[in-house]
Amino acid sequence: MSYFKAFSRTLFRSPLLWGTAVAFCFFALVQARVITNPTVLRYLVGHWVEYVETWMFGIGLSALFLKWREVVRQKAVVNEELLAPIPQGGQEPADAGLLLESLGESEETDDYLPRRLRESLDLVKRTGTADGLEDHLKYLSDLDASRAAQSYGLMRFVIWAIPIMGFLGTVIGITEAIAGLSPTQLENITGVVAGLGVAFDTTATALALAMVLMFLQYTIDRAEQALLTAVDHSAWTALAGRFQSVEGGDGTALAIARLSEAVTRSSARLIDAQEQSWRSLEQAASGNIESAFAHSGSSLQAALEGSLDATLARWTDSLTQAHDHLTSQREDRWARAADALTSAMQGFERHQRTLAGQTEMLSKVVDATRDVATLERTLEANLSTLTATARFDETLATLAAAIQLLAARTADAATEPRRVELQGSSRLVGKAA
Repeated sequence: MSYFKAFSRTLFRSPLLWGTAVAFCFFALVQARVITNPTVLRYLVGHWVEYVETWMFGIGLSALFLKWREVVRQKAVVNEELLAPIPQGGQEPADAGLLLESLGESEETDDYLPRRLRESLDLVKRTGTADGLEDHLKYLSDLDASRAAQSYGLMRFVIWAIPIMGFLGTVIGITEAIAGLSPTQLENITGVVAGLGVAFDTTATALALAMVLMFLQYTIDRAEQALLTAVDHSAWTALAGRFQSVEGGDGTALAIARLSEAVTRSSARLIDAQEQSWRSLEQAASGNIESAFAHSGSSLQAALEGSLDATLARWTDSLTQAHDHLTSQREDRWARAADALTSAMQGFERHQRTLAGQTEMLSKVVDATRDVATLERTLEANLSTLTATARFDETLATLAAAIQLLAARTADAATEPRRVELQGSSRLVGKAA
């Protein structure tokens, strides 16, 4: 059954919905002036308390009507045979599952007879025996009676609440009447009478409606009790004696059960004796095992101590040798590194000395170059002077001497003598010519 279908079914069976609908229709007919009886208008819609009482009466009346409808419907089908007739000799308890399938799933899950048959067959199916079926049927009968009594919970509340609302209307009417009293208007008691009328009318209406509901509840309750009696009879007729049981009348099943019980007791005693023998054997074996383990434990401890001492000694020697080897290798590496560092320092010193000599030589070359430049300027000045004085021969001699002097001075500065082109002299010779 889907959720929507279950919800709609529950809503359709709700007394609150139908009672509200009935009260609304009644009030609508009153407002439309279809119902114009003065007595009805006075006692049912004369005050707001009477409106509430009428609405609650509609709810109670709807609940009783739905209950009566269910009782009538179930009473019409209570005598139907929902299960197949009992075969000759009964049925095996294992056939309870097949009977459940033949019973099917009824949409009316709250019906007394199908639910009782289904729960009884389910017990036989789960336990695999029908020995406690009669007691279970009695339990289900008491449970259905309790459920029937609980189903009148809303009805009992409505029957209790309607007189309470009547008493509330009485209190309100008397309060209004007392509030209408005035020392200056004692001759006009119309308001007082109206208030007292409301007080007594609401109480009278509440008591009358409650009496009607109580009478209807009593009638329907008696009908439901008769239905439960019929359900008990139908369930007992359908299930009592259907399944084969140890409690059968032929005595064969009882003898088999007793024989099985005797075999069970003998097996239990045999198992106990076997258990005791196993325990004694276990105790003897545990003592022997403990002594054997104690002797073997001491031997094993001594053997382990000797082997561990030898192994640790070998490991100690190996570790010492490895440490010495690593130490010697490390010292050799440091010695080689020191030698390499010394060679590198010596090469660096030689390179530094070479650089110092080259620097000194470059300083000399710079000084010689500076002297040559000065000499050239001097020669140019002398040539200019000689040209001006026409002393060419003497100038040539002086120039040759200067060249020799220059060659002598530059011999130390370079291994190859520097050639000096006397361009200025050639220009002088041209000019002299």
